[in-house]
Amino acid sequence: MLGCLATLVLLVALASPSDVVVTLSSGRGSCAVHGSFAAQVPRTVAWRVLTDYDSLGRFVRSIEASHLERQPDGRVLVRQTAVGGPFLLRRHVRVLLALELDPDRRIGFHDVLGKDFQSYVGEWRLSADSNATWVEYQLDAEPRGFLARTFCRGALRNTAQELLTQVRDEMIRRAEKESPR
Repeated sequence: MLGCLATLVLLVALASPSDVVVTLSSGRGSCAVHGSFAAQVPRTVAWRVLTDYDSLGRFVRSIEASHLERQPDGRVLVRQTAVGGPFLLRRHVRVLLALELDPDRRIGFHDVLGKDFQSYVGEWRLSADSNATWVEYQLDAEPRGFLARTFCRGALRNTAQELLTQVRDEMIRRAEKESPR
């Protein structure tokens, strides 16, 4: 265990500010992923990318559909359909995410649909310094079904790595587009 921790600390120390770092853990029937990266973009640009719910499928390849739904009671929900999984076992998953927003700082979410997951809870966190915006992503998921739980770790690692890389790249693209020349 200590060797794994030392390796993780070394990887984080060697990572450049733009590298995406993803770590996994698992419990009884659930999988957890934590990922992070730094992007040399203003925090406001990072926030706009993360909250561009209706356009996520344009820059995150695994998302087939994503739509913001404002409820009469003031709740904000995002309905998403994504495709994921290893090799030929790729499948569609559906979530209806209830959001908790702390503008420019945090997006908390949890699935209220319950179709493909027993539990699906996570968050995005933003922090900034004079050089970059730091983005952290955390997800704890417990898929429904034995097969889905069996492949959860591998699928979650690959999906999270791709998600974070694609989100980071979109942040950089938008910041470059907005910067004066």
